[in-house]
Amino acid sequence: MSDNSGLLVSNDSTTINTISHCIYQTIISIQKQHPEWITSKYRNIPWHTPKYQSILTNKLTKGLSNAENQDTLKLKVKNYLQIILTPEFINSTQYDILISDIEKHIYPEITIVSSDKITNYQESDLSINGTKLVESGIAILLLDVENLPLNPETEKILVDICNYPIQIKVAFANWRSMGKKDEEFHKRGYQLIHVPPGKDSADLKMATVGASIFLNYPKAKEVLVCSSDRGLTNLGTTLKSHGLTVYQVQKYKNQITVLNSKTGESKIYALSVPDIPSINKFILQLQELIRAETAKIGKQWVKFSRISALYKETYDLNLKDVVETHFPSQKSNHIFINYPVYFALHKPSEKSQTYVSIFNMFQPEKKNLIHC
Repeated sequence: MSDNSGLLVSNDSTTINTISHCIYQTIISIQKQHPEWITSKYRNIPWHTPKYQSILTNKLTKGLSNAENQDTLKLKVKNYLQIILTPEFINSTQYDILISDIEKHIYPEITIVSSDKITNYQESDLSINGTKLVESGIAILLLDVENLPLNPETEKILVDICNYPIQIKVAFANWRSMGKKDEEFHKRGYQLIHVPPGKDSADLKMATVGASIFLNYPKAKEVLVCSSDRGLTNLGTTLKSHGLTVYQVQKYKNQITVLNSKTGESKIYALSVPDIPSINKFILQLQELIRAETAKIGKQWVKFSRISALYKETYDLNLKDVVETHFPSQKSNHIFINYPVYFALHKPSEKSQTYVSIFNMFQPEKKNLIHC
């Protein structure tokens, strides 16, 4: 990536500290979610405690500071990771994501700025009649889109909560599977970061980006961590230890909970109730989606998970929320089970996905068949 004539990094303490904290935060996330990815020698060490955080970051900082140039620094980083983490992680997509983020700090002169990469906040010099004004601070919003959908209405609540303007908004998602959602979030001012499919990909990426906020954005005063996954609690703790106020934002049904790390205060905000379609309309919507998808893929059976995703994309509603409204305590696929005259379900094996197809087309005029 760079020849040995690159910038010396032995005295670049900011770069070294950033990389050390990225590695530390990654290890914390892995230990919380996939402890088997840590080698047996280090697996049971309580890395989340201040004592071991200090030991690890000091060890990393000391070792990395001896690097003579950028390429040597990158090699040292990989060596440390191979000592602490198992080959299963080293060969995973999550490892590639981590190395990609670290390279941005090692090789800042060749960082590519684009709509799907996080970019550094550029501080502006404001002046009136030649007198420079100093901005008091900014807030940063980190959003796991697939874990916690955030619409403009909910975002307005967060804007009102913050004491500083939200000037950096970063959205993490597998954008290739999100249809046109990337366009929507881009128009709303978000910087988009693509994460590959996988349960923990977004968490690891958010943790890596978030852990370096206090270094990359010196004017940051508040950070909103928007994800219902409790695995990001350690990220909040790290940011708080550096003097930042962290708002942990979680969503459940038609309300969001915001926990203020500085005051310990938790507030609940009710959201407007979405317009839930009637059973008749719901069945028509589902059959239209299935019909269009079967025509597109040339197959009679469509994955239930695909129909669920299409419903969310098309109507901005979770299929499970509509089902729960009409059939409390029932699972999402019960809409197909409850109306076998219109839908057919197929599950080839115990471990396979469920597939759905149209059995008979629903005719709205025959309303006696449906109980609204």
